[in-house]
Amino acid sequence: MSSQTPSLSPAPTILASRGRGRATSSLPQTQSPAPQTQSPAPADNLRTRLNDEEKLHLVRFCIEYQVEHVKGKKGAFWQKIRMLLKEQIGKDLRDPHSTMRILLQQFEVQRLPQMRQLKWSCGARLSP
Repeated sequence: MSSQTPSLSPAPTILASRGRGRATSSLPQTQSPAPQTQSPAPADNLRTRLNDEEKLHLVRFCIEYQVEHVKGKKGAFWQKIRMLLKEQIGKDLRDPHSTMRILLQQFEVQRLPQMRQLKWSCGARLSP
């Protein structure tokens, strides 16, 4: 009668990794699924686009409430503009201040040369 001894696998060992104080195991490692992170809805990543009429509302609100744009309270001013825009046009513009800066830059690039030319031509007519 042959006697077979069951093959014993070596007992798992725990090894300490150097310098990190974390223990590692000699057990076969299984791939754990990557943690599920909630990615923002696609609409959260998109910019809020304003048409010309909506841009006009933004500019009008800034002019109407410009008295509230004072040192130390500018954040509250832009929050108010944001809230007013949301109520008026139904869009939540994350950073109205940035949008106004861009609109101003666009205006300066497009209109300032025309205004300079107009000023020069008016000045030329007025001089003797």
